[in-house]
Amino acid sequence: MTLPSSGPLGASDINSEAGRSSSANAPLSGSSSTPQAGSLVKLYEDSGVNQSAPHSYSEFYGKTYATLTAYASSVSSNFNGVCSEAIDQTYYHSGSGAQPTVGDFLYSDSAGNNPLANGYYKFDTNKYTRLILGNGELHGNVNTC
Repeated sequence: MTLPSSGPLGASDINSEAGRSSSANAPLSGSSSTPQAGSLVKLYEDSGVNQSAPHSYSEFYGKTYATLTAYASSVSSNFNGVCSEAIDQTYYHSGSGAQPTVGDFLYSDSAGNNPLANGYYKFDTNKYTRLILGNGELHGNVNTC
């Protein structure tokens, strides 16, 4: 479903489009000019909602929520251990492929509320990446073990 292109539009409509409870607690953008994790603006980042303040509900007109893709992974606190980690976690990425690629955002939950923390993540049995920006963005390279 796509959000309407005009007329009344509120948080309940935006939450429902994202597959969340219509009464889910989600601020428009958070308490700073940069949209915060869990805010409606941040949730719709991959749907084309403007990420620059000021924000308004009209930014959501005609938008469709970009769903997240599940993938299997592991996490390591250091480079030396990442390739030997067992893949035993399910995480989610904003891209459309089976595995995350550069520019995707990585989350620990299917609603995109919890970006993955900085660290080394192995996936696809022999690929790994290092998250370093603190916002879950796969910014660096995808490397081979």
